[in-house]
Amino acid sequence: MSTASPKESRELEAVVDVEVVSDREYQQTLAQHRQTAEQDKRARSRAQQILQRYENGFTPNLVQDIRLSAFDSLTVSRAILQLLRLSLAEDHNCAVGEQRFTYLREPNRAIAQHCGQILYHLGGIRLMHHVLEWLIPAFDQANLSQAWQGIGNWPVSVIRPKARGQSD
Repeated sequence: MSTASPKESRELEAVVDVEVVSDREYQQTLAQHRQTAEQDKRARSRAQQILQRYENGFTPNLVQDIRLSAFDSLTVSRAILQLLRLSLAEDHNCAVGEQRFTYLREPNRAIAQHCGQILYHLGGIRLMHHVLEWLIPAFDQANLSQAWQGIGNWPVSVIRPKARGQSD
């Protein structure tokens, strides 16, 4: 027999939220998560290789864009290198599966916003989106997007990590 008042019972009931999904929906969601995890793993491996080459004295041109001068391409590449460094450093702060705040903690937020301003100034939203989608590991994309809020007309909605080639 419950000793909770009717008001307390309603409050307890309101806390429980159940989502029922079909096996097909569950399998699709699971496949999407696996695909995102695989994309994230590849991006982290690529980021490690890029940073290793940079530490060995080579500054890679990470954005092949004919509209950018050689100097601007190097400036963009250095901004991207800073973002990748922050992403890989966060791996040491988070356990696998733990929520990441790579670009939302200070001073990382300030660094991410500065890099976003550079990208916006040199290539606009198109360049920012390209860097976010193709160079930043999937599990860090949403919080980088949040850190970039207010830069130019950066989208207010948070971009959810998704596998490349997958449409919304």
